[in-house]
Order: sequence, then C-alpha cells, then structure tokens
Amino acid sequence: MSWIEGVLDYSKSELELIGFDKSVLSDVMLETIKKLHSVVGNQPSVMKSVLKMMSDLVDKKPISVITENDFDENGKCTRYEYIYRAKDGKYYNDRAVVFKKGNDTQYVYQGQYRSKQEITLPYILHEEIVLIP
Repeated sequence: MSWIEGVLDYSKSELELIGFDKSVLSDVMLETIKKLHSVVGNQPSVMKSVLKMMSDLVDKKPISVITENDFDENGKCTRYEYIYRAKDGKYYNDRAVVFKKGNDTQYVYQGQYRSKQEITLPYILHEEIVLIP
C-alpha cells in the first residue's frame, strides 16, 4: 500500500467513525487530499502548509507580506482589519497574541494579558499562542 492510499484509508475510517461519511463534505475532503497529493506528492508538510493557507484565506487573513502600501489614508490596513497605523506613526496588530485556556481561544485587550502588539513593516501575519492557566 502506498503512503497516500494509507492516508486515504485512515481518513475514510476516521470520517466513518464520526458519521461524516454520509456527508458530501467527506468526498470533498478526500478529493482535496488526493488532488494535493497529485500536485505535491508524498510531502505531508507541504500539504499541511497549503491547507493552512486555505484556512487563512477562509478567515480573510493575509498570506503575503503587509507593507505601507496596504494602509488607507486613515491608517487602516486594507487587507486585515486588526492591523492599523496609530496617530504616532507606529503600527499595531490587535490580534498578534492569542490566549488559550483549555479549548477556549481568546483575544484579550485589557488586564495582565494583551493581544495588541506593536509591529514593524514589512510584516508577515503571525499569531503568537500563549497558554494561560
């Protein structure tokens, strides 16, 4: 059995266990895995990178570098609403740090934890993940 056949068999079995095999989305997921494999071959890290990019696109997160050209006259980033230029000329990302407690994900703007961070351009979107007790 080839690597991709093993991945597909495993995926089908897992989807069946949660009853997802009865959904058309199961076919979409399996076809996506097959198509990615047909393009990149046995490279799971590349496949996961492409899937991460797709996830970011669905969340309307930029996947290329943010530059000064991406800001309007009011200092708002036209590609990601949580990045802006303040009146002092500094740039900030209000969602630079993600706080996780258990399965809960949150952005915090006051108290001892803060998601907002100053950034420098050019900037590639990156969210730091901090686990809190």
